[in-house]
Amino acid sequence: MTLLLCPECCQWREPTEGRCPVCAGTLNIAIPDPSLETLADEIGDLQGLLGVAELSRSHLPNLGRLFATTSGLLFVPNESRVIVFANDDRADAAARRGSLDRWIVRWWSRLSGRMPAVRFTCERRTSGLAASDRIALAELLRSDPGLLFWSRGAIASWRRLHGRWEFLRPDDRWWPEKISMRDRDGDRALQTWLETTACPLQVNVR
Repeated sequence: MTLLLCPECCQWREPTEGRCPVCAGTLNIAIPDPSLETLADEIGDLQGLLGVAELSRSHLPNLGRLFATTSGLLFVPNESRVIVFANDDRADAAARRGSLDRWIVRWWSRLSGRMPAVRFTCERRTSGLAASDRIALAELLRSDPGLLFWSRGAIASWRRLHGRWEFLRPDDRWWPEKISMRDRDGDRALQTWLETTACPLQVNVR
């Protein structure tokens, strides 16, 4: 699997014939990642924690916290996967560079072809989100494919079925990930946030 940060929707996706499978934007390893300033403007400022959430996805950590920003929703997983290199010299060099470089920075997209890994392990994140300004949030998104951001403009409407939230895109297709909030407070907080957007679909939170 190769994950790249899409410059159009600002999400980590596996390319399909050189395009993002969700927004159909050009997605190629030769294209540089969006700049921190571009990502920062897309994410906006951190507003607060909505609650603990679980995403319906495979391969990447799916349990974490859902935050509201001035421009959308930001999912930050509780774990960040790290590479364990087969070559001890590589492992030592990675350790010297510090924990941020040991995160899965462009892990499938930039390193998989050149630095084979024996396995992937996980690091626990701290309970608080220290990165609260725009540039810090942009750095976090660009460094870790486990993060997921939905801009307000990318959510045309929503629904809640069987305890899971689903977001409809402006092109009348559903985003592939579904969100399950871990408690009713989180459900209410997410519903309140959604009701402040231009999304017209009614929600049943029972």
